[in-house]
Amino acid sequence: MESEIGAVSYDHGAQFFTARSTEFQREVAELQAAGVVAEWTGRHARITADGSCQLLAQTRSTSSNGGAGFCGSLDGLPLYVGTPTNSALCQHLGQQLAQQQGVIVEQGVKVQAVERLGGGCGTSGSRWRLRGTRQGRGAADAGTDGQEDLGAYDTVVLADGMTLLPGSAGHISGIEQAATSLAQLAASVAAATPQPCFALMLAWRQPLPGVPFDSASFDAGSSSSVDGSSGSRGASSGSSSAAFQWIACDSSKPGRPQDAQCWVALTSPQRTQQLLESYPLVVDGKFQPQTEQLRAAVAAELLSDFTALMQPFVEGVLPPPASCHAQRWGRAFVASPLGAEFLFLPSQRLALCGDVTAGSSIESAWRSGRAAGDAVAAMLLASAL
Repeated sequence: MESEIGAVSYDHGAQFFTARSTEFQREVAELQAAGVVAEWTGRHARITADGSCQLLAQTRSTSSNGGAGFCGSLDGLPLYVGTPTNSALCQHLGQQLAQQQGVIVEQGVKVQAVERLGGGCGTSGSRWRLRGTRQGRGAADAGTDGQEDLGAYDTVVLADGMTLLPGSAGHISGIEQAATSLAQLAASVAAATPQPCFALMLAWRQPLPGVPFDSASFDAGSSSSVDGSSGSRGASSGSSSAAFQWIACDSSKPGRPQDAQCWVALTSPQRTQQLLESYPLVVDGKFQPQTEQLRAAVAAELLSDFTALMQPFVEGVLPPPASCHAQRWGRAFVASPLGAEFLFLPSQRLALCGDVTAGSSIESAWRSGRAAGDAVAAMLLASAL
């Protein structure tokens, strides 16, 4: 996006992804050939609990056991990102779908309510009617509740567990009331412990001098110093590094603009909890949307943490950033997913996939979505015979 300092790009959601299974590796190879995915060959490091920063060369591992570093960033597997941005990857996948016969892809649509219908497949007997808003539509297109009819459908696939949770940002009203089995599903989703997170986005007009890494994962309780191929320098700043679980120079990722140097920092669970005590997600049962005032206040606090953390790694005094923003993710990660690739209730014509069932990695999301889609397609084809 364009800013007052030129083009900037932040991955303030997903940071990267890996490919562990042969099936997903083939998919990634096709996306690389299409020019929408590239390997991020950055300098990846770990800051340990005793304050040392271990610079780790990326090795090529065939191990399927993840866990080293933030989201497996130090497992030795290639780290991939979308190019020129992660959103370009999503756009490419959407365009691929839209080119398939019988597929209509609608963007800028927010489903806000559903109604369960009777009957079988087909236009006269669809199972679900959806209501919501389409970006750019005027009030004349909507009902008295501000929503318009989005059509009737044989099957609904939910790719986000928040749709089932009253009080959440993405809740779709009416869905958990449609049947006892859906109410039970909603209760299971509510028990899949979410891990909120805040993302800090910073940009400097010039590269920060001397920083020896492009990304760093933090062990619990770590403090800041450097120990590795770049030598050792810096004093500890334990509380500042404990504020983050991951920091990355997004400008080091392939295809990113170079007008400014952009950094992203993701808060640790402990720091996130501290912030949520001051800026809660829910008050009196009502979801609290992010306001500009909230984002600015959080950004100011986290900038102080980031400055204290990075100062030992920078040659000279860390200058103030030219741009500073923050973003809250209420369900950034799922600590205890339901443990299934997807869930499907054929009698309700509804499937649930994504991080709440299969885990938070992009590969898990891909596998989960494909499996749910295959199950739904098989059911619809069988019912059409």
